[in-house]
Amino acid sequence: MKFLGEMFKNKREEIGITIDEVSLDLKIDKVIIENLEEGNEKVFKDVLELKEIVSVYAKYLGFDSDEVLDEVNDYLFSKTSKISVEDIKEGEKNTKIEEKKIKSPYTLEIKNKNKKVVVFMIVLFVLLVMFLFYFVLKKIYL
Repeated sequence: MKFLGEMFKNKREEIGITIDEVSLDLKIDKVIIENLEEGNEKVFKDVLELKEIVSVYAKYLGFDSDEVLDEVNDYLFSKTSKISVEDIKEGEKNTKIEEKKIKSPYTLEIKNKNKKVVVFMIVLFVLLVMFLFYFVLKKIYL
């Protein structure tokens, strides 16, 4: 955060703006801006407040707020994570995700023995219909 604070302070001084002017323009307490420029992130209530103020201040000074927030995220990650980014990436490569099939009454596959019974029933039904059709036609034309 020191680097970020120095970057903000240098840009603000380069532009020729005082902390009082920043405070009035952004409606942010002067003490918060001073602490931000000193790199003291402990005065912020939480990470979201820190990110919001950094984003607003970065835009105000003409920086790309997304790039600045990426720097803040990297800093916060390095302070809070006990696992390095390299270890996380390596773990992602080694992890295999198994696909589980969802079974429901609507998507179940018919087992082989059930398939044979179904096919037999269909064939029997078709033969019965053909047999009836044959006799009905024979009576009509005879």
